[in-house]
Amino acid sequence: MTFKEMNAAVMLLGSVVISGWVLRDALSGPPMALSDVAARLCWAIGAAIVFNIVAIIVFAILVSIAQGHEIKDERADERDRAIGAKAMRNAYVVASLAGLAVLVTWAMGQEATTGAYVLFGGLMLAGAADATSRLVYYRLG
Repeated sequence: MTFKEMNAAVMLLGSVVISGWVLRDALSGPPMALSDVAARLCWAIGAAIVFNIVAIIVFAILVSIAQGHEIKDERADERDRAIGAKAMRNAYVVASLAGLAVLVTWAMGQEATTGAYVLFGGLMLAGAADATSRLVYYRLG
């Protein structure tokens, strides 16, 4: 496993964990005001950043121990740039659909808080699409 593959796997794991946490809180608690939902989602974004940083460090140590040598980030070459561009294209499509989903949610008369959750979920899904695309493209070659 290369560093770039490990990074994509950690990003995917972070998207799943943080999204699950937000979904559990959204479904289990009483209805909240839009400002409270926005604050919760801001905290979730911060948690995602911290999770990814800590997880990269932990997984780099574990993978280095398992492989018997230090795992290092390689210099990006043309293949890495092409994979990054394809993965971002896929994520952009998902993020665009998330924006459309928010507008449709509001057009159907749903609360603003529902739209905020739909937007957050869609953007987390876009991040997961980017990470999954990177994993697939690195494995396919």
